[in-house]
Amino acid sequence: MSSTNQVANTSTQQIVPVQATFNAVGVCTGLIGQGTTFSPPLSGNTENPSTLSLGGNLVMSSTAPTIASGFGTSPTITGVNTAAFKVVIGTGGAAGGTITLPAATNGWVVQAFDVTAGTTLFLQQTGSTTTSFTVTSFSITTGLAANMTAGDVILFMAMAY
Repeated sequence: MSSTNQVANTSTQQIVPVQATFNAVGVCTGLIGQGTTFSPPLSGNTENPSTLSLGGNLVMSSTAPTIASGFGTSPTITGVNTAAFKVVIGTGGAAGGTITLPAATNGWVVQAFDVTAGTTLFLQQTGSTTTSFTVTSFSITTGLAANMTAGDVILFMAMAY
């Protein structure tokens, strides 16, 4: 019977904090860790005060959304970016409306929540262009389009695709 020598095999994984560096237009120029610098190309991601882009394509913008149509008479919109904002339905109510956003590569994907009448209505995205989206409210019981009531608070989250 022959015997062989066994060699121990170990590996060490070190997790170190890193700091990103950005140029004047918000492009990541490198990562700095403990004694190590990683240089581009890291990715096509961009971060600056006005937009979030991935691969050079807009994802979110600090440009405030605006109401293009619908949502009753004199609705209000509150928000400083496309990531999350609020619409309060105007007088007369409405079954939906259209919001204008900055130009996206393909369009906008949106989630909308009626936090006032959420037990009787649900909102569905029913349209998307590169610069806008449309939502319609539907009755939970009938499934038919139904008006939101004046004063209803609608919360939105929008992401470009």
